Amino acid sequence: MDISRKRSALMVLIAFLWLGITVLGMQKLFLPAMILGVVLMFAHMLLGVARKGVVSGLFLTYPLLAWGVLWGASFVLSKRYSDAFAGQMPAFTILGLHPSFAWTVLTYWIGGMLTLTVGFMLLRSEWLSDKDWDEFLATIASDKEGA
Repeated sequence: MDISRKRSALMVLIAFLWLGITVLGMQKLFLPAMILGVVLMFAHMLLGVARKGVVSGLFLTYPLLAWGVLWGASFVLSKRYSDAFAGQMPAFTILGLHPSFAWTVLTYWIGGMLTLTVGFMLLRSEWLSDKDWDEFLATIASDKEGA
């Protein structure tokens, strides 16, 4: 996916997402704000993994989209169980955790980090090949010499 011509639009989107998240938070609409946060992080990741303006379709699918689904599911499930057990003790736990917090731990924290880590390790050449790294180091070295 070529995002080279969409970089400015993505930067503007990021600014509006921050604004939207802030306004939603001030209105105490936390779940929609957190869902916008997933979109915000996704936009940042797209910019970060693009190689010369191109994001690998494979990398976009896994780990990026998989991560977004996990985070979104985490927020929705945490909210659902938080509302279901508001003001009362749940009749069950998940791995010893309150059901609302269990989804945060399992899908947001462990699932999200594991997905990104495994994806980055398996597809490292899709986002930063050795050749790209060497070119980056050469650019830095030439910039130091010119300064």
